[in-house]
Amino acid sequence: MAKQNIEVYLSRLGRYFKNLDRIGKMWYILAGFSLILITVLFSFTILNHDFYKNLADYYQKTTVTNPDSRGTISSSTASLHGTVAVSTDLGTLAIDPVQTGSTTKLLDLLGTAVVTQFCSQETRANCIENIASYTRNEELKTTQGLTDEELKKRVEEYIKGRMNTPVESMFLAENLSDEAINQINNLNNPALFFASNNLYVNPTKVQNGDDLASKLAGIIGKTADEIKPAFVVKQKRHLEIIRKMNIATHDLVENALEKNRETTKQAITDARSKVSDTKETKAAEEAALLEYAIYPFIKIEPNLVRYYPEGSAMGQITGYVNGEGVGQYGIEGYFEKDLQGEAPKQVITKDSSGRPLRDYTSTGSISGQNGANITLTIDRNIQKEVSKILEKNVKNFRANRGSVIVTDPKTGAITAMVNYPSYDPNQFTEVHEIEPVQYADYPKPGYDLFGFPMFVVDSEKGTLTHNIDGKLVKLRQATDDEINNNAIQKFKYKNGYGVGNYQNSVISALYEPGSVFKAITVAIGLDTGEITPNMSYYDKNSVTLDYGGGAKTVISNYSKSRCGGRHTYTSALNWSCNVGMIDIVEKVGRSLFDSYIRNFGFGAKSDLTIDGEVFSQIAPYDRWSRAQFFTMSFGQGISITMLQMAAAYNVLANGGIYMQPYIVESITYPNNKKIDNVPIQLRRVIKEETSKTITAMLVDGVRNGYAAAGAVPGYTMAGKTGTSQIPYKGTYENLYFNQAVGHTVTSYGGYAPAYNPKFVMVVMLERPRTSGDSEKTAAALYKEIASYLLTYYNVPKWQD
Repeated sequence: MAKQNIEVYLSRLGRYFKNLDRIGKMWYILAGFSLILITVLFSFTILNHDFYKNLADYYQKTTVTNPDSRGTISSSTASLHGTVAVSTDLGTLAIDPVQTGSTTKLLDLLGTAVVTQFCSQETRANCIENIASYTRNEELKTTQGLTDEELKKRVEEYIKGRMNTPVESMFLAENLSDEAINQINNLNNPALFFASNNLYVNPTKVQNGDDLASKLAGIIGKTADEIKPAFVVKQKRHLEIIRKMNIATHDLVENALEKNRETTKQAITDARSKVSDTKETKAAEEAALLEYAIYPFIKIEPNLVRYYPEGSAMGQITGYVNGEGVGQYGIEGYFEKDLQGEAPKQVITKDSSGRPLRDYTSTGSISGQNGANITLTIDRNIQKEVSKILEKNVKNFRANRGSVIVTDPKTGAITAMVNYPSYDPNQFTEVHEIEPVQYADYPKPGYDLFGFPMFVVDSEKGTLTHNIDGKLVKLRQATDDEINNNAIQKFKYKNGYGVGNYQNSVISALYEPGSVFKAITVAIGLDTGEITPNMSYYDKNSVTLDYGGGAKTVISNYSKSRCGGRHTYTSALNWSCNVGMIDIVEKVGRSLFDSYIRNFGFGAKSDLTIDGEVFSQIAPYDRWSRAQFFTMSFGQGISITMLQMAAAYNVLANGGIYMQPYIVESITYPNNKKIDNVPIQLRRVIKEETSKTITAMLVDGVRNGYAAAGAVPGYTMAGKTGTSQIPYKGTYENLYFNQAVGHTVTSYGGYAPAYNPKFVMVVMLERPRTSGDSEKTAAALYKEIASYLLTYYNVPKWQD
């Protein structure tokens, strides 16, 4: 019965629709669609609200780890506790060039922002160099008298040019095999280039798209139709202006945008009030935007990073935090567990293009636990100034590298520890960058770049893969013959040593100290009572070790005219007489000499709380050859670090006590528990009277000997020069090449004021190419830094 009723109802309904006119039928169809739409929307918003909200969140929100939980690293309280490592949001400034607004006002803001970013805390020379690098205009570096306004105009012109250029990079394929990379390189197509193992195309350079697409299809596993859309030339919608804005730049841009919104809003309101027609209103609004608006162009994207305000000046002390959030090298590496904490997370809302919205911080967060804060003994002011002085001197003396350590001899605290070249922990991956060796700069690579790694292209035996002019090529270490053949293209690291610059050479590089060590030998002779300053000895200018069968070793003095004949041990120290040092250790004996040098800290780690410290063991004295015993007396045949040398000079300067070297002033944990480092006297090494005597001898050396080259007029200073050989192929470089210049290490150690020292300092230059002597290289470096330090510490000059 029910079935019959339904059939009757449907029959009547069909006749009813048949009798409706066309318009009536359309109304019923529209009503049906409306009912379906209402049902679907009801399902989305009410019945399945949670499901669709979660789906929307998936596409509109992303969760990012906030590194704010990692502890802060600061410089010493004495230098106003400046921050040297902090976790923060350094927004990336970018623009969308196709938006509606005033490009003139936009360029004005961007030019100001770039100059602020790269010049506000820099010397004039560094400012110009930074802007030259940013605008890729090397001529700026040699242009005289450029004002900030002129630099700003150069930046604006550069950005304007970039705004008008099309997209030059489109992704094609990732993680390609070596075979695929070789096949693509063999195409020799200038439109194709690599980043790592990923393939990109520059659409503006594509000549025959169909042909190129078909060739690539057989290599990268995509069809030609899938490849060809990447060849279409498009206008840029995203142009990065500044990555990792500093605080000053970030504030400048934010304040400018806030004012611009208000100004533009008022301009639009005024424009609307002058018209009544809808069409005219829209035109007036657009005109106001074109005249005033900047904000539609601007994108400030969150960039939650570990930031190092001092850059390369502190890089080898702080270390860096890698992409996984783990500390590497330096303080970051050594105190990883203490600094780490438990990172909070932020939920960031994205717009329809996947870009984070400006108010990303307000969308939600997951709490974490902060890490410990660490305060260093490093004086930020000294560290920065010494970095500048060292860089200048390394370049002036054409040395491979240089290092400086400054300590407080009374406490053992390290106030500065600097190397050049270094690296910027904010851009830590840049150490991998290579460049061609330019023969105009290095006409004799075998000499001019000796000691630096150099590479040649070798597709078969190469083990290092690098991107050169958009092509991935394999490199290997160059042989000596290849290095000396200028017909062969060679490459080098831009920073000299690649990942080697992550290491802090003051603590991680061993060297033979040379004559700086003689102050230690003389102090041992004085402390044992074997010599006195005015005791005389006869110097034959050389010592011959006869091994029998015609095998001999001859050890000679550097200056035969100053060292030969009868003179005092003070004179022997002043003029760095090797034979005089041999005379002293023969009097002291092996056993006692061995005991003393170990008490001075050689042959063992200092246990400095920073990642990367190394040391070289000293063999038991009964295993020393006679030659080794003799050469150790003047700092050859013994390998040490600069930290060890500085710690030993602390002993000479402070009355004879070995102070535990330290670089961490304090650690403060989240529960407010604070651990303060206090100076630790580990042991007495020499008598207080010996300390006074060796100091007087070193003062005499600064007044009358080779060390005079490091003297600062008006101050009583203690110091000693040192020139040492570099081991090479079973001998020394200077002997192997029969040339000293470019094949020595020059150094200088000392303290000032001599009788109440504010600092101990040791400096070193490796392979200076202007001179092989310390009094002409390292002494000049020491003098310049010492002059700064004496002024910085407000040390008054003595009165005549």
